[in-house]
Amino acid sequence: MSDTILSKVLEHARERPGEPALAYGDETISYSSLAGKVAGAAAFLRRSGVQEGDRVLLAASSVEPAFVYGYLACHAVGALAVPVETKIAAARRERIAADCEPRLSFLESGSPLAQALSALDVAPGDPGALAAPASVRADIVYTTGSTGMPKGVIQTHAGIASFALGRRDAIGAGAADRVVIPVPLSHGYGLCRLRASLFHGGTAILVPGFLFPRNIFNALERHQATGLACVPSGFAALFQLSGDALGAHGRSLRYVETATAPLHPAQRRRLLSLLPQARLYNTYGMTETTSTIAYHPMADDKEPEGVVGRLIAGMEARFVDAEGGEVEPGRLGDLQLRGGSVMEGYWRDEGRTRAALHGGWLRTADVGWRESDGRLVLKGRGDDIVNIGGFKVSPTEVEIALGEHPAIQEAACVAMRDPDGVTGEAIKAFLVPLPGAPRPSPAEMTSFLAARLEHHKIPASFAWVEDLPRGVTGKVLRSLLRAARLRR
Repeated sequence: MSDTILSKVLEHARERPGEPALAYGDETISYSSLAGKVAGAAAFLRRSGVQEGDRVLLAASSVEPAFVYGYLACHAVGALAVPVETKIAAARRERIAADCEPRLSFLESGSPLAQALSALDVAPGDPGALAAPASVRADIVYTTGSTGMPKGVIQTHAGIASFALGRRDAIGAGAADRVVIPVPLSHGYGLCRLRASLFHGGTAILVPGFLFPRNIFNALERHQATGLACVPSGFAALFQLSGDALGAHGRSLRYVETATAPLHPAQRRRLLSLLPQARLYNTYGMTETTSTIAYHPMADDKEPEGVVGRLIAGMEARFVDAEGGEVEPGRLGDLQLRGGSVMEGYWRDEGRTRAALHGGWLRTADVGWRESDGRLVLKGRGDDIVNIGGFKVSPTEVEIALGEHPAIQEAACVAMRDPDGVTGEAIKAFLVPLPGAPRPSPAEMTSFLAARLEHHKIPASFAWVEDLPRGVTGKVLRSLLRAARLRR
């Protein structure tokens, strides 16, 4: 088996024992201490009856290193780690547990098992007793689907290593990297930044979200962070709560990564202005590809809408038509991916696995094309694209135009039935107003958009809402908006 996170952590503990592996609050944990804690946690799991192939549910807190101890300990005993949101709804937790049938669960805050890790009272063990994982499987990461049964994505040690190596080559994040991670570790985006940092011997700086910007600023300053992993909704919160303060606290940053949703041009311009020394990367990936598989360095000039960048090493992409034939560069098609970080499949779901994986290619459900220079351009998911009289419209393009209106804080668009019965589909826009701003009429909105969009892209209906439904990383859940559209 190739290198794994665990084997690399043990290597760093031997060769660079005093170097920082984790940081949270005022404390730092060296690679030597991390290896000892993982060894102690692995012994704890074995005493609790965990064996190779078992599943272990772990509350994926972004502020306690206990999750990291338990996570790597699962790998040490050959069990599959199942990271779960700390504030997961009871019904979802029960569905996940019923699906993966864990040997142990560290989700119930009052249980002795949870207390053993969360109280950090696992006695350090002998790292020499740890060995590379015997299983090719590493984790089951459940997707954040808004309805129905969550899908358990089986991720492998090889896939995790493939992403870590690809990320290093794309942005230069190695042993000297110190990355601030204020996003949930239960989601692939945050989890893989943690994994990649430990794989290369860097420092993962754990911060509990965006609602208290001072925590992020303290982390940037205290550790002279070189990287920041964030999402558009996180940047929006930072700007709303602290204005432009990020610029005074990010002097050491070399790069900023963003994912899960397109970055609004205004946010991009603001970040590039505040952090002129840092490279800003838009990234693209999904749970089924372990994490990011494409990077795009964003500049201050006008970016073509939908560009997600070039593939990392070890990945291939193709766009196919409805018959499965590969299309030429520049032509719209369905994106398929193949490579080292693609999942093994869905846990105990052969039907979904067969539907997603065909001949080694992962069907992503995203649509777009490849530019002649190799960059991937995505227009959205197949079920998000709106077909208006034969014209394929990306809701993202309309949302960006709506976001330029001074009365709109954010917007999301979905397909609706054309009320005139002419074009088949039309666009419905859900709008969140800026506090205190007067709400423009539909006619005023139509006039505003007419200067920015072609006529067929202008929404046929506007609905004002207090907020938009979101997943754990802040990504807007269009499926819930589509359901709301049908109810109105």
